[in-house]
Amino acid sequence: MIAPNGTDIFMPFPQPQREAIFLRRSQRFLAKMALPEGAEELVYCANSGAMTGCLTSGMVALLWDSADPERKRRYTWRAVKFQGGWIGTDTHLANRIVEEALRLKLVPGLETYCTLAREQLLVKGFRVDFVLTGPLGDCLLEVKSATVVEGGVARFPDSVTPRGVKHLKALKDQALAGQRSVLLFLIQRADAHSFVVSNSYDPAYAEAFEDAVASGVEVIALAVAVSPAGFGIPKILPYARDSMASMNTNK
Repeated sequence: MIAPNGTDIFMPFPQPQREAIFLRRSQRFLAKMALPEGAEELVYCANSGAMTGCLTSGMVALLWDSADPERKRRYTWRAVKFQGGWIGTDTHLANRIVEEALRLKLVPGLETYCTLAREQLLVKGFRVDFVLTGPLGDCLLEVKSATVVEGGVARFPDSVTPRGVKHLKALKDQALAGQRSVLLFLIQRADAHSFVVSNSYDPAYAEAFEDAVASGVEVIALAVAVSPAGFGIPKILPYARDSMASMNTNK
């Protein structure tokens, strides 16, 4: 498939950007990078997950340069080069990627929806990422980012996520009330051939996921290849639907 711009990139990376060398993750939302001129810089990391197995000192990283001297952290970490491919590290871009894919009708099963509203309050403490409107009614769409891939299988979550459990329960309640509800996992890397929700880091999330799916919440796993130019055409990944496959993945 070719994107409307005539390439396999359907969404370019925001500019300007520059390469750096990843040194270490200093804190949950900060990473130390070495810039080409030799200076070391703390940059903003939007990915709150552990990114287990994806980070080794010396990796090439892609940074967005805000060019704003007043910004606390001038640079935002966008991607890291891992085993010859790129992994998107900016989860703040996830909703923008999904929104563009929806606009271009690139998400199978959601092509009939023509308008969307962002960040709609469903219940106290939970704003669903998108409410899609189409000829057959509305659809709730919640987006999660899956960063870790092991043996070609993308896995979520990679850390304890009580907030994610809360979101699952809210979507479950909506589905039980007859509202179409979809949970979309976005994988910003090209080396995954399938997706699974694992209990390796948060058994409570795996259990809540099984419960939500059994209650009617639909699941889409969507992968996009990443390069310094941007994001490739989305592709659907199969995901484990049976309890044993989705729960027992901690080995």
